[in-house]
Amino acid sequence: MLLRRTFTFRGLMAPVFTAYNNDSLQTVNYEVIDPYAKWLKEKRIEAVLVNGTSGEGMSLNVTERKKTTEEWYKACKKYSMTLMAQIGGAPFVDVAELAQHADQLEVDAVLCLPELYFKPKTEKDLVKYLSSVAKHCPNTPLLYYHIPSNSGVDLSMPKFLDLAEREISTFVGIKYSSGDLAQGSACIRKNRFVFLGTNTIVCGALAQGFDSCIMTTLNIYPEMAIEIFESIQKGDIIRAREKQKELSNVVDRVLKEGDWVTSMKKEFNRVFHTNIGGPRMPLSN
Repeated sequence: MLLRRTFTFRGLMAPVFTAYNNDSLQTVNYEVIDPYAKWLKEKRIEAVLVNGTSGEGMSLNVTERKKTTEEWYKACKKYSMTLMAQIGGAPFVDVAELAQHADQLEVDAVLCLPELYFKPKTEKDLVKYLSSVAKHCPNTPLLYYHIPSNSGVDLSMPKFLDLAEREISTFVGIKYSSGDLAQGSACIRKNRFVFLGTNTIVCGALAQGFDSCIMTTLNIYPEMAIEIFESIQKGDIIRAREKQKELSNVVDRVLKEGDWVTSMKKEFNRVFHTNIGGPRMPLSN
């Protein structure tokens, strides 16, 4: 199968937050998206992921997820940014609908969580699930979202990737949100996209061969990750370690405010100077 769209982005991608209005249902505030995209672009961030963990995609209904993707699509076109949409974490009929929508919208790539209730037990089960998803977005590059701490699906990613690449023609890689750097490093292959999703091991991951990240802190303090990347490229390991320690200390400080999304949104509100609201239930506000 010949892809109508190819995926080429490597580097730093921000998993953007979802803004809410201050009403009883916390309706989505789409008006913030354009200035948000502009702000990221000015901070040298060239790509975004929508409806991921930081974006509370699993707390949005299908209509909201579609609208959010559409508005970010407009902003990404305006500011020349790459757009990846997370479509998983819902009943399969909804995932299929979101896949079709992303395919028709022509986003640059889709990212998909595993089934979160009837979880895949083997790498073959996971490939079978993603193969079914891929049929509904046949023109769009597909990546898997590996976040075992949240999904409860902790399979061998090197084995899964080999299987997926053989079975799914549109499959191009994963977002790897795990602290197991040894397994993550074993995933790296030429022409495969492996995005690190763990903020506190960037320096070590880059030294092991990673070249791309999707991390929440890129919304807030992107300059830290940029400096780590640039220091590694220059061979300045000492500087890279110093900036990694600084970034890790920031994460520790921010997390004293509460759970991941709640605390990171609070910090983003402070630096962005525009209140995008707290998280939706069941997360604490």
